[in-house]
Amino acid sequence: MEMSEDVLIQYIKRELPADEMDKVTHQLKLDKELFHQYIQLKDIWDYTGLTSDVHQYDVKREWKRLPVRSAGRTGFMRLVGIAGIAAAVVIAFFVGQLIEKGSDNNALLSGAHVFTAPEGQITNVTLADGSTVVLNEGSSLSVPLNFGTDNRSVELSGEGYFDVSKNKELVFSVKSGKQEVKVLGTVFNIRAYTAEDKMITTLEEGIVRWEMEEHHITLKPGMQVVYDTRLGNIEQNTVDIHSVKQWALGRYLYEDAGLKEIVAVIEKWYGVTVNWQPADFAGQHFNGVIKRSASLEETLELMKVMLPIEYTINGQQVTIKRMR
Repeated sequence: MEMSEDVLIQYIKRELPADEMDKVTHQLKLDKELFHQYIQLKDIWDYTGLTSDVHQYDVKREWKRLPVRSAGRTGFMRLVGIAGIAAAVVIAFFVGQLIEKGSDNNALLSGAHVFTAPEGQITNVTLADGSTVVLNEGSSLSVPLNFGTDNRSVELSGEGYFDVSKNKELVFSVKSGKQEVKVLGTVFNIRAYTAEDKMITTLEEGIVRWEMEEHHITLKPGMQVVYDTRLGNIEQNTVDIHSVKQWALGRYLYEDAGLKEIVAVIEKWYGVTVNWQPADFAGQHFNGVIKRSASLEETLELMKVMLPIEYTINGQQVTIKRMR
């Protein structure tokens, strides 16, 4: 089903009649390409306050220009608000570069700077060579003191989204456990939490060389390498990088997600306990975007757009029931 950008903008602004809103919601669940078009338009709307004259925008260009944003629920400024939209949330920016002193997210250990992203927050790091790294919550990045002069080697624990500045004379490398990724200048994502069984490397732009002991793989854009640390298996996939990097844009993109997955994130982000009956939501799946900067109520309202739920909030207790 084809759908114009004007209709999607009206859907985002909730200007369509109720029956048309339901039709668009249903189609978004069925059409993955349309769903990604909706995500792009909504991001531009959230960031720029997109007018109804969508034709003045080059959607692909504007979406690529959106800044990578931190979205911890504390320690940032709320800059833009869009009122009256159940699915709209305030965009948050983490401004500035981490410096050597005066930051809780930066420590000097054993001849290296260690940057961290506390639970519930994302940390932006600008390295000496101009490369940027977005660290997901619970992640750390170790950077040697001589970085940028004698070497460009860092160590990652957790998840990081890297945009590496080009330097043909000095290779940029990222070590995570036994694996190492080497590049000259490119954009890629690595997920390597020690508590998880898999290390996942995904390439967005350029070319990277993935190494694990005697194994060597050259990745091209859209390729992903998954290393199973428990079984020792190595798997190569072709993926949608835009889905992989959503966390670095301050949000989670859900496609056919069960309520259990979303409840786990809500409890972690907001420090609440969610009471619900899994059997009541068997076979129910959620498609949508949840932003870290949203309040608890905003997140639950967004869920109501895609799922037949009703909820109550009582202090740190949240009860979710299926709407009958």
